[in-house]
Amino acid sequence: MPDRIVLLGTGTCQLQEHRVASSVLIELGGGGADLRLVFDFGRGVAGRLTELGLRQDDVEHVVLSHFHPDHLSDLIPYLHAAAWSRIDPRTRDLHIYGPIGLEVQLMRLLSLFGPDNLVREHYRIHLHEVRGERLAIGGRDFDFCDLPPADNHGLRFSAGGKTYALTGDSSYHPREEEFLRGCELAIIDAGHLEDDEILSLAVRTGVPRLVCSHLYRELDQQELERRGRAGGFAGRFIVGRDLMTFEL
Repeated sequence: MPDRIVLLGTGTCQLQEHRVASSVLIELGGGGADLRLVFDFGRGVAGRLTELGLRQDDVEHVVLSHFHPDHLSDLIPYLHAAAWSRIDPRTRDLHIYGPIGLEVQLMRLLSLFGPDNLVREHYRIHLHEVRGERLAIGGRDFDFCDLPPADNHGLRFSAGGKTYALTGDSSYHPREEEFLRGCELAIIDAGHLEDDEILSLAVRTGVPRLVCSHLYRELDQQELERRGRAGGFAGRFIVGRDLMTFEL
């Protein structure tokens, strides 16, 4: 499996044909055992996975940045299909990681439709509450960092000697600058930021590739690049699109 990041969705709670809710697929194979995980799982994400040809058992790990509906709601149809699909039933356990409160939130979700509708006897769902700022998944280490003031967590990891970061939801904050500094590529929530704040993050962190996702509005990439260069930013702005892929 090659190391890559795929933007499954670059949107928000807004219903748009060309953007589903914000979600990122991470696939890591170089230098160790293959690992595939999905970061956030909001509206439309399950369909994007099928567009990539991925079956239920291909995804064993899901990380949730926080508990807003547009970051977890597609777990309902995904798990419903896992339990009852006649063409792709799940057989492997699923591990879900998230902040403190994960067990309460997910047990509420799983109990909404009765005990057997989203979970069957042929696989289990394991809930992992992350109580610090580090977690291990499939033998690999990740930073799971609190990004105030939005009650959200970002995910950061290394592959091929370089560091990559994803912010989920976020508001502009010095903690986010610290989180992004030193990364080769960062996928940021640009929907809750003003253009000036996106530019400030770019200039202050120097991330070579800054990918704007979770978009409430369309961004002018050329204008961002023009203003970034004027402010001393030597990297690239990339306005994310669903299913955009980055080889690591």
